[in-house]
Amino acid sequence: MNRPVPNAAVSGAAPAADGTRERILDIALRLFYARGYTGTSVNAIASEVGLSAPSLYWHFESKNELCFEAIRTELLRFVEGVERGADAKDPRDRLGGFVRAYVLLKLAQSERLERPGAAMGYQQLRSALKPERGREIDVLQRRVLDLLRGILKAGRERGLFFFGDLSATSFAVITMCEYVFLWVRPGGLSATKIADEYRALALAMVRCV
Repeated sequence: MNRPVPNAAVSGAAPAADGTRERILDIALRLFYARGYTGTSVNAIASEVGLSAPSLYWHFESKNELCFEAIRTELLRFVEGVERGADAKDPRDRLGGFVRAYVLLKLAQSERLERPGAAMGYQQLRSALKPERGREIDVLQRRVLDLLRGILKAGRERGLFFFGDLSATSFAVITMCEYVFLWVRPGGLSATKIADEYRALALAMVRCV
C-alpha cells in the first residue's frame, strides 16, 4: 500500500492554486453525506476535484482529517450565519432572526449537500472522527444551542416570552428548524417565505407579546 504524500504544511512545499482547498472541502462533504464516511474513498474525492489522490495529501494529511475539516468548515459557516441573524437587542427580534437565519441556511445547505441529516448524515460522520476532533465539533455546535437558550431566557426575564421548560422549548425550536428540508419541494414556497413562516411559528410557540 502506498504511503500518502505529506501535506504542504509538514513538507514546506507550496500548495496548489488558490481555491483548491475550498473545492476539496465542498466536494468531500457532499460525498461524505451521500455515501457515508466508510463509503467515500480519497480516490473518489480526488477524482471529483480533478486531482490525483497523492495530490490531495498536499492539503490534508488523512481522510479523517479531511472529514473533520469539511464538517468544521461547514458548521462554522452555519453557526456564524445564525449568530449574525440573531444580532439584535430586542429578544423578539433576536429569536425571529435566529429562526429565519437557521431556516435559510438549512435550506441552502440542503441544496448543496442533498438533504443533510438524512441517512448516513451528520451523526454518522461525527462518530467517524477521532475523539478529540469530535469534541471540537461538539463545542462549535453547542454555540447554536447556547445562543438560543440565552435569547429565550432574556425574553422570559423581560416578560416578553411565556413558556415552560427552557431545554424542551430550545430543542423544539431547533428541531423544527433543523428538519425543514424534509418537506420542502421545488416549485413550492420560496425559501424566504418559509423562513418567515417559521419565524412566526417560533414566536407563537413562546407566546411572544
